Amino acid sequence: MIVCGDSPVQSSHAFRKDSVFSHVWCIMPSMDTRRTDNLFKHLDFIIFDLIILEAAFYIATLVYGIDHYVYIKVGTAAFRRQQISLAVSLIISLAVEEPYKDILKRTKWMELGRMIGHTFFLALVDVVILFFIHDIGITSRMVTAYMWIFYFVVFLFVRLVWKKIIRNYVTHHKAANRQIVLCTDHANMHAMVKGMLAKDFLDYDISGIFLADYDSLKDGDTSYKDINIQGNIDDMMNYVTHNWTDEVVLYLPGMIETTGELIERLETAGIEARNVVLNLQGMNEHTTAYVETMGSLVVVSRKSRDIPLREWIMKKALDILGGIVGCLLTVIIFIFIAPLIYIKSPGPIFFTQNRVGRNGKVFKMYKFRSMYMDAEERKKELMAKNKVQDGMMFKMEDDPRIIGSEKKDKNGKPKGIGNFIRNTSLDEFPQFFNVLKGDMSLVGTRPPTLDEWAKYSEHHRKRLSMRPGITGLWQISGRSDITDFEQVVELDSRYIDTWTVGMDILILLKTVGKVLKREGAE
Repeated sequence: MIVCGDSPVQSSHAFRKDSVFSHVWCIMPSMDTRRTDNLFKHLDFIIFDLIILEAAFYIATLVYGIDHYVYIKVGTAAFRRQQISLAVSLIISLAVEEPYKDILKRTKWMELGRMIGHTFFLALVDVVILFFIHDIGITSRMVTAYMWIFYFVVFLFVRLVWKKIIRNYVTHHKAANRQIVLCTDHANMHAMVKGMLAKDFLDYDISGIFLADYDSLKDGDTSYKDINIQGNIDDMMNYVTHNWTDEVVLYLPGMIETTGELIERLETAGIEARNVVLNLQGMNEHTTAYVETMGSLVVVSRKSRDIPLREWIMKKALDILGGIVGCLLTVIIFIFIAPLIYIKSPGPIFFTQNRVGRNGKVFKMYKFRSMYMDAEERKKELMAKNKVQDGMMFKMEDDPRIIGSEKKDKNGKPKGIGNFIRNTSLDEFPQFFNVLKGDMSLVGTRPPTLDEWAKYSEHHRKRLSMRPGITGLWQISGRSDITDFEQVVELDSRYIDTWTVGMDILILLKTVGKVLKREGAE
């Protein structure tokens, strides 16, 4: 168990430690501190954010407007509208992006990354708002550029300095709650304490340890990590009764009845109890876990990756923008290559195939047809020449099913229209329609065919936990040169575990380079 106690102020009020403002302004009754105080615990950062954001716009408008003609002047109605737009952008950011979550636990490099994402998100929302209020046309690009540069540099500096002040304040005043840990045995005790101390900056201290099997301990086992082991369960209840205690955290696996009784006793004593149901130690660092209800049941959910809403919005916006541009390019490409395909192999210009998407959803994927009409039937005859030995995918050199492949150049390589559109990846362009439909993303894992999916093992299934993409980490890492499916799975798993919008942009840029150099396509 963990018992929080010894608050620096001995009264019926508890303090939150996330910021100095929380200490000064947000003194809430202890019965409901967490729920109420969460609204205000980052009020200091929010105020700084708003002040610096508005100041950046004011200074950029004032300074640039002195020597240059701009539509918007300080004090005009348009200026005030844009001030409101910035404030609304910040409110939306607070609701969607959660820019201050775990802010005191972040390193300076983590802060730099979050600040870049926060600035980008604010700028994106501001542009959308200005577009809808018809002010986008009168906005000076230079004023906007100066404003966001000033905001980014100043607020990053303020964040780092203010966090240092807060940490020094908390350390100096010892304003953290104190906790007592109870485990069933030494092994659980070690894991619990290690888990509790896993973060660099904590808003609690562990004041003591109580063990259910305390009576079986050796005489020398009186402390762990400089924390006193003070007794058994009865000793713990006596301690929390006569010492200041904020909360108790229980970890008694296999002792359901005892845990239930302790929770009732602590509730009777007016002490908050937390029951640990899952230890995240040893889990994949990208795995997320959270508690939710299903009917009358309380369940702990675990999944390999939890994508923040702001990241999902940015990825979706990138897909929509890229999908529109890609579809326009597809129409232009169609005009030139459709007649060539039809003349050489009469039939549909587009090839559709059932593919397996996110979480096993089957959809029709579109491509420009680069193979003869009987390609699927002939595939069975060519399986012996498959470069992927385990049969999890199909790849072969000089595939005779490709339109015009019987035509060779002076080096003996096929040079038909089908080979051309595959080598230049033009056959992939119709998949931009899949992106706009929502079946695919610009970047992701490649969707398997139905027969490939039927051969999947458990760990292969992870490839389907994210929306499939036109390109991905596998494509820029070798594509046709990779003949081991397990290596493909490893690359896709790495992408899923470490995905960011920045990674998507980098993969897209590298994909363009690969396509222009005709690398990896076959």
